[in-house]
Amino acid sequence: MMKRLFSILFISLFTITSYAQTWIDSVETYAMQSYLPATKYVWSWQHAAFLNTIVKRYDQVAESEKQQYLDYIEKAMHRTKGSANGKTPNGVASGLGMAFLYEKTGDEFYKAKCDKIFAQYQKVRRTPEGAISHLPLTLELWDDTVFMIGQFMIAMYRATGDEKYLNELAIQFRLHREKLLDKKTGLWYHGWDANDKDGIPYFCGQMGWPDNETRVSSEIWGRGNGWLFVTLSDALEVIPHEDELWGEFAGYLGEMVEHLPELQDEKTGHWYQLPVRNEDPDNWIESSCTAMFAYGIITALKLGIVEDRIFVKSTELAYNGLRKYSTEPAKNGLTCTNVCTGTCIGDKDYYLKRGVQKGRSFGLAMFIQFGMRYEIENGLR
Repeated sequence: MMKRLFSILFISLFTITSYAQTWIDSVETYAMQSYLPATKYVWSWQHAAFLNTIVKRYDQVAESEKQQYLDYIEKAMHRTKGSANGKTPNGVASGLGMAFLYEKTGDEFYKAKCDKIFAQYQKVRRTPEGAISHLPLTLELWDDTVFMIGQFMIAMYRATGDEKYLNELAIQFRLHREKLLDKKTGLWYHGWDANDKDGIPYFCGQMGWPDNETRVSSEIWGRGNGWLFVTLSDALEVIPHEDELWGEFAGYLGEMVEHLPELQDEKTGHWYQLPVRNEDPDNWIESSCTAMFAYGIITALKLGIVEDRIFVKSTELAYNGLRKYSTEPAKNGLTCTNVCTGTCIGDKDYYLKRGVQKGRSFGLAMFIQFGMRYEIENGLR
């Protein structure tokens, strides 16, 4: 009898342990139920970052759990179907939801929306070489742009198998990299301005931010680079390994990941608002870029792009550091803290004086994306 009771107790404990929530589940619960339920979704880049997370969660979970994520995406897209557009890179971003729904349902309604978004995107202002401008009234290239258009292109490739979408992403990545890459660190400066006299200079951000000669901004911003890590990681998940684009994108990811461990704060596991100024006393830890950088590293490890133990340690530091230093209790779960508010382009002081907030949709999104991937890759779920 005692042996049977012990067996029942052991099985019960094992079941509880197996299904126990991690702190990342608590962030997801808060984000989906309280911070940004589908009924509050608007067609914006901020919410698109979270929508991208919901799409990834649909792919990660068991068949029995998929419906809640599908319902979220359907409600969000139907709520905003009248706003759907591709008139700016930021406008394109939410189109990933329409592309996902076309992939999963085959409904021509979603295909028509996607075609409209892409047609409008093709009319967005560009440099003579074809690099798309981040803003409509002045010709500027931002690293943020690559994510905003990239997630839609990746989703459209998944939905249709048409390589024109991957090719467009590759073109934009090359052209932006050509202007923004810092060869010393592998990271990118935030922006480049064409000094286009027909536009309105410095429409967003600090006046006079471009260098007079290079037209490039002076600072390497954390979250701006984070968008690149996420886009490269997600593209490498869908590009066939034998495709030459896979090798090209893997090279870009390796280039950007290489120096990240040496820029990471070992105590908190975070990277900084201005990552390469990690010894500046006025700098501060920023959690959204930390989650994005770590997401890129764990992808590079998974795909064999990097192998050194130092990169494994870096993801461990980030996972534990985000939990300890950048979360706090919230309704139904946990929220994120130490998140830089929405940011344009400026000098060092501009970035270091930006507002620090909690619970932003893009911050929550990247906590969940990195955290889930970390837990899956390390056998924690």
